[in-house]
Amino acid sequence: MRVPRPRRLPADSWRWATDHLPIACVDVLPVARDADGAVTHVGLIRRDSPWGEVWCHVGGRQERLESVHDAARRTLDESLSPVDDVVPSPEPFLVQEYFPDVRPGAGVDPRKHAVAVCFTADVPAGRALRARGSEARGFAWFEVGALPEPSTLWPGSLRMVQRAVAPAPDTSGTSGTADELAAYESLSAREVSLNELMWQTPALAMTAMAFLLTIALGDGAAWQRALAGALSAVVAVASAQLLAKHSAGAIADADALHALETRRGMLPVHAPPKRGPRATVRGDGLWAWFADRRSRRWWFVSLLAFGAVSALLTVTATAEALGALV
Repeated sequence: MRVPRPRRLPADSWRWATDHLPIACVDVLPVARDADGAVTHVGLIRRDSPWGEVWCHVGGRQERLESVHDAARRTLDESLSPVDDVVPSPEPFLVQEYFPDVRPGAGVDPRKHAVAVCFTADVPAGRALRARGSEARGFAWFEVGALPEPSTLWPGSLRMVQRAVAPAPDTSGTSGTADELAAYESLSAREVSLNELMWQTPALAMTAMAFLLTIALGDGAAWQRALAGALSAVVAVASAQLLAKHSAGAIADADALHALETRRGMLPVHAPPKRGPRATVRGDGLWAWFADRRSRRWWFVSLLAFGAVSALLTVTATAEALGALV
């Protein structure tokens, strides 16, 4: 049975408390799981913050004489609907502090020093939740491998999500963690290999096409120039396909590595690159514009351009050879 809720502090008393005392809070993360119990999606609310609107977990104060579990259930019910049958996990998975200033391993809340006890709340897969109350502006489900950009999350939410989606420690005597680390190392090695092959492809193709185009543009017999042009066109098209193949494989492996990093709470070194102008390059001017372009696309188009020119030379030389026979 829940203890009746006491009257909340007056505004001036609350200001004094936040200025002088740590505030006890509860955080709740709605999650959806697959048949094996692994977290596949996390639910976040859209709310106001000192930095504008951000994505954040559900959270609120723990009231006097209220257990942390009751506080978590009340906070969830006040923020989302329908959650009548949703119960926070029996035990918290994390205790996280928030400070007015930035500190390693902690969240940030410029208004107060808070100590948050963090729970997950299992929600049936496919259930559409909606935000309610004065704090939540909206609600959305996110796949664990496609979370919002860190800059759009409340500072501290990402760490909480990463801890929540990390697999539970293996206590069955098998080495699940060791297997995942071995898979991570294998995937990482293959991703590096594919990335190297991707950039070797156009370099080797250019060498071969330079030799063949020297013949196609030379003074040799027309049939020789036609043959060299045709071979150059074949090399260009085959190399463009190989570049695309290696690129797709490297991207797929990078996505798998990022998913493993997210589940294990590791540093997201394989996170997708930021989108938009100047997202990855410092500086300005023509150099910065070129540096911000996607090189693999430029090389792909360049190979196709060489293929088109080679095909044109082949047609011209073939027409010349046929004309000589007439």
